[in-house]
Amino acid sequence: MAVYQADALVIRSREYGESDRLLTLFARESGKLQAVAKGVRKPTSRQRAGAQLFTYADFLLHRGRTLDTVTQASPRESFPHLWNDLDRTLAATAIAELLDAATVREEPQPHLFTLTLTCFFMLAEVHPFLVQSLFALRLLEILGYSPRLEECAECGALIQGERVFFSPEAGGTVCSSCRGTLSGRTLSQGTLAFMRRLAQAEWAKVKRLRWPVWMEQEVRRALQQYCEEKFEHNLRSWRMGNEIGGEGINNQREG
Repeated sequence: MAVYQADALVIRSREYGESDRLLTLFARESGKLQAVAKGVRKPTSRQRAGAQLFTYADFLLHRGRTLDTVTQASPRESFPHLWNDLDRTLAATAIAELLDAATVREEPQPHLFTLTLTCFFMLAEVHPFLVQSLFALRLLEILGYSPRLEECAECGALIQGERVFFSPEAGGTVCSSCRGTLSGRTLSQGTLAFMRRLAQAEWAKVKRLRWPVWMEQEVRRALQQYCEEKFEHNLRSWRMGNEIGGEGINNQREG
């Protein structure tokens, strides 16, 4: 079919040529797609709104030999809240980057589409880094990569102690007997318990969850390293968020 429709989110947008953009879309029915939106960098372009990063839109695309072309983009939701706060922007960018890294082109993943769309809406009222961490844990579950958070990923023994070794290389927590030369980091039992709770929490109850700053940092850094190991991709936005994130939310709390 030369022309097809896609109900999709824009998860990446790059300059392409003099006035075009190369979009990475994540569609409900067909998964990850790439298409050129021609002329959208011109102020008069009718497709300009639909080509913005994070936008949820109905796309009409023309299939080409090497790259598809966007012929029409009708926005459904532009998520303005993702742009009015630094931490929300960082979290949305991290979600989009992880989704891109974890998937291949044109492989249908409707559950991931629903997860991403839900998290973009949640970012309006839930702590952004809580949503980011929730997204990572649920994505890993959907794709079959959930980390072991109670038993040793090597021998299956129950993990004990206040501080526990967490190894992305092994696939989760590791007991002292199996640790050997595995790479990883130590996490508190409280952090592991919170990660388990977050992975299983009902959507309506997520915004009630609270974590101290030190636990937030442990969770985000552990998930970053775990996802980088599993998907063999350097998550630049996660690293950036871990370095500079928190300022916007902290300023809101102080105000």
